[in-house]
Amino acid sequence: MTTRIVRVGNTLTVEIPEELVTQASLPVGEPVEWVPNGSGSIALVNRSNSAVRKNPADMTIEELMEGLNEGDSLGEYDWGPPRGVEVW
Repeated sequence: MTTRIVRVGNTLTVEIPEELVTQASLPVGEPVEWVPNGSGSIALVNRSNSAVRKNPADMTIEELMEGLNEGDSLGEYDWGPPRGVEVW
């Protein structure tokens, strides 16, 4: 199926045939995500079925710690030697 990218105001849109939306089980009216799929290619993904990760800056501490057991060690990361006036 061939379609076009169309400018509507300040937004670019792509018309997707209803038959294709049905075959792909994409939710009408629900969030979907464009994902780069290689050079010159993108895929439209149902967000509820994809492993979409939230931005850590927008997460609560509970969400960040979800799945960790008490006592789990996350390890350390070597950031290199101290610089500036840090106190160690």
